[in-house]
Amino acid sequence: MKYFKPILFIIFLFTLVSVSCRGPGQADLVLRNGKIATVDEEFSLAEAVAVQEKRIVFVGKNEDVSSYIGPETKVIDLKGKLVLPGLIDSHAHIYNLGEQLTQLDITGTTSYQQIIYKVAERVKTAQPGEWIVGGRWDQNDWEDKNFPVHDRLSSVSPDNPVYLNRIDGNASFANKKALEVAGITRETPDLFGGVIHRKKNGEPTGVLINRAMNIVEKHIPKDTDEQYSYKVLKAVKSCLSMGLTSVHEAGIGPDEIKIYKKLIDEGKLRMRVYAMLGEQENPTLEGDLTAYLKQHRIREYGNYFLSVRSMKLFFDGALGSRGAAFFEPYEDDPENNGLLRITPEYITHVAKAALEADMGVNTHCIGIRGNRLCLDAYEKALKDNPKKDHRFRIEHAQIVRPEDIEKFVSLDVIPAMQPTHCTSDMGFVEARVGSKRAAGAYAWRSFLNAGLLIPCGSDFPVESNNPMLGIYAAITRKDIDGNPEGGWFPDQRMTIEEAIRGFTIWGAYAAFQEDVLGSIEVGKLADFTVLDRDILEVDPKEVLKTQTVYTIVGGKIVFDGSQ
Repeated sequence: MKYFKPILFIIFLFTLVSVSCRGPGQADLVLRNGKIATVDEEFSLAEAVAVQEKRIVFVGKNEDVSSYIGPETKVIDLKGKLVLPGLIDSHAHIYNLGEQLTQLDITGTTSYQQIIYKVAERVKTAQPGEWIVGGRWDQNDWEDKNFPVHDRLSSVSPDNPVYLNRIDGNASFANKKALEVAGITRETPDLFGGVIHRKKNGEPTGVLINRAMNIVEKHIPKDTDEQYSYKVLKAVKSCLSMGLTSVHEAGIGPDEIKIYKKLIDEGKLRMRVYAMLGEQENPTLEGDLTAYLKQHRIREYGNYFLSVRSMKLFFDGALGSRGAAFFEPYEDDPENNGLLRITPEYITHVAKAALEADMGVNTHCIGIRGNRLCLDAYEKALKDNPKKDHRFRIEHAQIVRPEDIEKFVSLDVIPAMQPTHCTSDMGFVEARVGSKRAAGAYAWRSFLNAGLLIPCGSDFPVESNNPMLGIYAAITRKDIDGNPEGGWFPDQRMTIEEAIRGFTIWGAYAAFQEDVLGSIEVGKLADFTVLDRDILEVDPKEVLKTQTVYTIVGGKIVFDGSQ
């Protein structure tokens, strides 16, 4: 799968002409005395780089960059520090990170009782009837790993609806008041693609899986545009501090896209966003979806700060909440094969419309059944419209079989994966699906050996938005404490160069942006991440300690951690 095109050479020639007209000594920014990993096809190294008008105009040796330095040029002496192309997170949720940074955060709670304490404290300052929203609980971190029942939570929050998302975003926990507001009772039926967990007497426990979450969520007061913008910008600030220059936002609607445009017009959005259109609330085979996609397709808004080139679909659920879809039951839940939120026919319908609209399709698939049926659905669409460069993606691709990888290859489907999902989930994967199916979990080496690229992300706020954690997980398959010894299924590890490509050029390719982003080459946009240590050479444990010194977007320093 090639990710360099002739247009890059045209950009290069145009830039050379522009530089020759302006003459030497006119760079806006020069970085020198560094180790610059260009992430070009050879992964070549350089010492200096020069930027004019947001583009890279020189990459090479220190002695040759001097002619680009003038009286107005900002020069940064890197003092040997490592420079990478601006890091790209290829699957994340910006607004949800902003919510986490402003709402009730129960990350790291080790028992249901701790959640009750945190909610009780929030109730003390809340008005009667005010919603208490938050999340990131994970029952797998508790001694009692069963899903909670709302009674004790409801007793400390009788007058406030409480709604807490599970860490993976595929399940939630609601108290009695929230269930009452939503009208969920023992008579409320499960709906397609969703499950209401119940007590033995049929009463809801408060745990809602996948589409059942929508029943409550539609009653939660929506943010104003100002509140939404505030949360987005709070998340962006956090991302820039982590060295991220671009993020693939995994599912937003037209109203949110308008907000992003406004932030760009006002000069407030300092990070690039590749947005996937979220699926419609009630997906059907009716309506002119092609026209809808064309209407909202955006190539590059605000000098490449916003692009909308794909549609995001949710097919199955998550492994942690046992919603990921398999052909055979879960080992620890023998009556459950997982669930599908939409039909394969709908995926084919969307894929056909996307091909006609020159858009991609990016579908959430975790389990073997989810991945295979999605590939089959893509195949049906591609038979009717055999477009070679479609850039269809499967998001997560967590558990697959060898024959499914072959199908990824034959259809040229991109597995967009999140390395830290592996190291977060590895403690319970075999209990969920058994050792045989676990051998096909997070199969990075198998995908790479088959000739596929893996754009890497974090799925933040499900995981941390720190890309160093993702790179560490990719090259070790260990948790941050170094466990297990030797790594979990270590034969599936990436090399450090592959992991860096995953967070740079492969991410750019997955967003149709490899001509302008993802590597440090003349003609491309001047996005750089400067690190305080050389992750190409250090012990993997040191990757965890790596900090961002500068984040640079379009030649402008947007985060300075050098002080």
